Amino acid sequence: MYTAADPLAKVEKDSEEFRDHIGTINAQGKRAWVYAKKPKGRFFQWRSLVSYVLLALMFAGPYVRIHGQPLLLLNILERKFILFGFVFWPQDFYLVVLGLLTMILTIVLFTSVFGRIWCGWTCPQTVFMEMLFRKIEYAIEGDFQAQKQLALSPWNANKIIRKLLKFIVFYGFSFAIANTFLAYIIGSDELWKIITEPVAQHIAGFIAINIFTIVFFLVFARFREQVCHFACPYGRFQSALVDNDTISVTYDFKRGEKRGTLGTRKKAGFSIVAAAAAGGVTQAEASAGQAAANPYGDCIDCGACVVVCPAGIDIRNGIQLECIQCTACIDACNKMMDSVGKPRGLIRYTSFNSITNGFRSLMKWRTAGYMTLWFGVLSVFAGLLLTREPIETVLLRQPGMLAQRLPDGLIGNLYNAKIFNKTFDSQQAELRLASGIQGELRLIDSLATIGAQNFAEARFFVALKPEAITGQNFPVEIEVISNGKVIARKKTVFISGGATTP
Repeated sequence: MYTAADPLAKVEKDSEEFRDHIGTINAQGKRAWVYAKKPKGRFFQWRSLVSYVLLALMFAGPYVRIHGQPLLLLNILERKFILFGFVFWPQDFYLVVLGLLTMILTIVLFTSVFGRIWCGWTCPQTVFMEMLFRKIEYAIEGDFQAQKQLALSPWNANKIIRKLLKFIVFYGFSFAIANTFLAYIIGSDELWKIITEPVAQHIAGFIAINIFTIVFFLVFARFREQVCHFACPYGRFQSALVDNDTISVTYDFKRGEKRGTLGTRKKAGFSIVAAAAAGGVTQAEASAGQAAANPYGDCIDCGACVVVCPAGIDIRNGIQLECIQCTACIDACNKMMDSVGKPRGLIRYTSFNSITNGFRSLMKWRTAGYMTLWFGVLSVFAGLLLTREPIETVLLRQPGMLAQRLPDGLIGNLYNAKIFNKTFDSQQAELRLASGIQGELRLIDSLATIGAQNFAEARFFVALKPEAITGQNFPVEIEVISNGKVIARKKTVFISGGATTP
């Protein structure tokens, strides 16, 4: 592959050598730095538009408010999560699990049908690297050839200034990303306090910002495509999800092979024509010989698809784990096909079966199974989410407390209640015994108004008539009322413990 030491290394062809090593690791086992040519073309324009929208949403996300609350908050420290207007607490862990499972199944389904389209178009690593940091690199150091020359040049003033400027800008954007990332965890209000108030008051926050900044800087300045090659698990298990009908960025080997440069084709063709002119063969034989002597496909072996690849691979070697389907090779190849008068699409979005057999199966049993499972989990998740009560109540008997005979002759059990308000508005809550139970509920602590996204605790006695208790573990039901409406019924156990005996 091409490296700083060998910038115009010839593309490997007619060889299986590429299977023995990763393209970004050279024969000595060292990092082969990828200098990707600046992409241009239709797909790159579309991908840029998608990336700009995603970047705008990402940076604006912590500051967009719904009912005064952030659009997205993943506060692991306080175990509080807000997703698009829905508040999740530890009691909603089952919904979080279902949501994550739905997301995983969505990725599995899309991967089985469309390959790694997520990686090339919407993955944060790709969006930041290709649409932000690499563009900064192009602006400061130039295109890939200029970057190679700069890397090989001695440390003179020009190199020091360009490298220093690039790293300063990289660090600045890494700082902005780190602040945004932290805002998704602790909220924009807390982040603003860390930024504006004295550092001594927010030591932990200050350290967190700097750690995240350094991590992001190293990822985009040094680790780069290695994140996709080694660190990301998605690229590792994609081989278990794709098959010959999966649509992906693919080289049409039936149309492209055998490869040959324009010079090779011209030389082979003219040698036969020259033989006819010398009288060795007839013109018809020369034409037939010229066709036989030029058994070349449409690939002119220019290497444009290789030098533009940010992953440092040759797409003509087939589907590879390193390929993130960024479509840069499609744009580069289409441009070359236009220049030599050949049809576009030598590299395109297609499947292996479409190339070999001319068709692909749109719906297979495996895909149908993924869709059925995905739809089922999504339906359960949506149903539970939409029918979730705005107030969650947890009831527990006071541990270590036995049943008591109260002064009025009733038998009492002491309970603790914790009531969570999951809405963005204050709520009133009441507790009462369900109808049909001979007794009453006596609050020790009054239930005041429960603030938005907050909770209240209360202790209360359930006092029952002795004749109503039919066993040592007697089931009772307590109703939770909000705004005059019963929103939940909680079942618990009333333990008599022999207190029913006078």
